[in-house]
Amino acid sequence: MIAPASGPFLFDTSAESWLGRTQDAILQNWFQEYLSIHPVHVASITVMERIRGYALIASHSHQPKRDAVERARTAYLSRLGHVWPVDAAVAVVAAEIMALLPLPPTPPRQRHKQIESRQERLARWRFDCMIAATALVAAMPLIHNNAADFEFIRSAIERTPERFPRLGPLQLLRCQSLIN
Repeated sequence: MIAPASGPFLFDTSAESWLGRTQDAILQNWFQEYLSIHPVHVASITVMERIRGYALIASHSHQPKRDAVERARTAYLSRLGHVWPVDAAVAVVAAEIMALLPLPPTPPRQRHKQIESRQERLARWRFDCMIAATALVAAMPLIHNNAADFEFIRSAIERTPERFPRLGPLQLLRCQSLIN
C-alpha cells in the first residue's frame, strides 16, 4: 500500500475520474485520506480532457441528461485542486517524448460501441505525452489507469535519459497499486 502522506501525486485523467467514482471502499478511504492531506494535482490537459468528455456526453444527450452532465461539470470545476499548466518546460519535455514516440504504441480503444478514430487516438496519445511531461517537470509520481501507454513513455525516457537532463525517471503508480 502506498501511504497517502507520501504524496502529492499527479493524477492522470483516467485515474482522477476512476478514483472519484470507484465503489471500492478501501480505495475510497485511501482517496479521502489523501484529500485530507493534499489537494488533487492534475495537468491542465486533464482538465481539458474532462471538460471535453462532459461536452461530448451532453451533445449526444436529451435535456434531462444534459442538465445532469452540466451539474457534474460544474461540480468537477468547483473541486479542482492544483492544476499544472503547460508552460515552456512542459512543452519542451512533451515535444521530446513525442519525437521519441511519434505514433501511439497501443491499438485503438473501443468506447460506447465505437472504435476510436485515428485522429482521436493521436490526440489521446499526445495528451498522454503532455501529462507525462507535466509529471516529469513537476517531479511528481504519476497515478494512472492506463498502463500500456504510459509504460511506453517511461521506457522511452529511460532509454534516452540525455534528452531529459535533471528530470529523473517517470515514476508511475497504477491506481490499484495504491492499496496493494
